[in-house]
Amino acid sequence: MLNESTKPILLYHLNDYAPSGLEFAEIKVRFLEHLDEPFLVHIHDLAIPPLDTMALGFVTGQLALAPYSGRMVIYGNCAPRRKSKKAQKNNIDHGIKYARLKNGVEIINVYSEYAFGFVKDKIEVFYDLKVPNQGSQFRSRDFFPEAVAKIINGNHEDLGEELNPADIPDIPHNLIAWTDGFGNLKTTMRLSDLQKMGLKPGDKVQVILNGVSMLGVVSIGGFQVDRGVLAINAGSSGYDDPFIELFLRVHHMSEKTAAVRFDYPVGGTEFKLKKIEL
Repeated sequence: MLNESTKPILLYHLNDYAPSGLEFAEIKVRFLEHLDEPFLVHIHDLAIPPLDTMALGFVTGQLALAPYSGRMVIYGNCAPRRKSKKAQKNNIDHGIKYARLKNGVEIINVYSEYAFGFVKDKIEVFYDLKVPNQGSQFRSRDFFPEAVAKIINGNHEDLGEELNPADIPDIPHNLIAWTDGFGNLKTTMRLSDLQKMGLKPGDKVQVILNGVSMLGVVSIGGFQVDRGVLAINAGSSGYDDPFIELFLRVHHMSEKTAAVRFDYPVGGTEFKLKKIEL
């Protein structure tokens, strides 16, 4: 029975479709059709940049490790189909995998590049999912929602071969991960990486990204530098060991943000950080 103290099952739906687009609406209908008790599930749609598997992995990790005492399920789809330039027979491509983390969060992601990399060391069980991987251009509507709903319903008959989380590729610590709505660039570098490099607040560094070189200052926070100065600081993502952000302080969105200055780097773009010796 649902009562006032019962928290809903939280289903995060991550997809690289247009925000609030038709695709999200069609997929949500399929979720509602296949869930046994849809009124107990809160579905939260979240759009990620097109074909950006780094963003999928980054957002998956940030959401999965958030404190939530109810049940959390994450379903993510971003499969750019880069394995071959040739035509793919019957639209075949990446399958989806199921992971349960040590904190109980369940993740059902298309297995492409960085999809599970940010939670690799948190995975308790990891399985292939026996779901059709061909026969539809719109697999994320026609096949995947039913598989996700079955897991939520408590039906695990689609679990296939058990997989080893150690086989998941590690995430390099020198890549762009996510661009937020204010043009700040979240990276895969962590605060501990800065410390290992011997960098401390106030140190000046050279940042090279997308063929652009900028002078920056290591800072405790983005607002502890003057307007127009590039801050290299621990951001709001990453919890106990925050991810480093490239934060260019602006007062109006008409000004050039970090994303603009570095020519809008996509997820997975490599950057270099070098201390300037005075």
